Amino acid sequence: MEDSLNTKKQCLVLSVIDFLQDELVKGSLNDEHKESIEVAIQCLESAFELDNVREKLENDKVDLLSLVNVKPKVEVSEEQRAIAEESKNLGNTHMKNASYVEAVEEYTKAIELNPNNAVYFCNRAAAYSRLEKHLEAIIDSQEAIRLDPTYGKAYGRLGIAYSNLNKYEDARKAYLTALKYDPGNSMYETNLKLAEERLYANMESAAPPEHRPLDIGQFINNPNLLNMATQMLSDPNFRDIMSGIMNMGNSGEPGFDALMQVGQTLATRMQEEDPSFVDNFRRQVNQNAPTSDTKPPENNQNDKKTE
Repeated sequence: MEDSLNTKKQCLVLSVIDFLQDELVKGSLNDEHKESIEVAIQCLESAFELDNVREKLENDKVDLLSLVNVKPKVEVSEEQRAIAEESKNLGNTHMKNASYVEAVEEYTKAIELNPNNAVYFCNRAAAYSRLEKHLEAIIDSQEAIRLDPTYGKAYGRLGIAYSNLNKYEDARKAYLTALKYDPGNSMYETNLKLAEERLYANMESAAPPEHRPLDIGQFINNPNLLNMATQMLSDPNFRDIMSGIMNMGNSGEPGFDALMQVGQTLATRMQEEDPSFVDNFRRQVNQNAPTSDTKPPENNQNDKKTE
């Protein structure tokens, strides 16, 4: 019982920390206030021992703003509900026919008649995504989630909208939550994988060129390097140096002097064979590295299965 209570407390504190971190990035705080918040985050993480539980509790956190931003429920008559359903069904038909503008119009009518129904907002989010109005899709998805926090499809459509705006970290979180409420959904799993791949690619390309991992295949397949290696292996002096490396001294240590000599010889031969080899190789790696301008992977938006 006590462990369960501690877990709930840690979940709540993680939610608070998420809110504070968002404020650091998106808020309008001055440097002094930012520093105070950073200290507060560190204190909370230490006091509630969050280092080893963050990943485990990632999907159980809550959006604190959604808890305080509670809108009063609108009274809706049975007649309004019925007409709203008719508009929603018309919107679904338009979606199947790829008439997305008309679909938005019908879903909007349904929302005006019954703003308490999360399905209407979620369906309109799908139509907005098809029209590439991704900010509108995010707003509608979030409203659907506010009305029904366990609505897996709304999180899925939120993930699509974030991905289309290249916000892959937000998309990843949305897809993870979608899978929490709709486990095993193959579309969410595929989109999650795409978002994670793109997120990690962006992280790699953001690193300075000298810190990016090199593609060994590009290195060993370089014709200049292969030609140089062939020439060196046919050189008797170089073979003698390699033999020295293989010989072991009395202490059981390899011939490090010979190893250093090989390195120096290799560097000299590289420079003689092609003075611009290193610069050209680095340029080639940089050109092949993914950049933030690369077109993002297409999300699986084949979800016209509106409700």
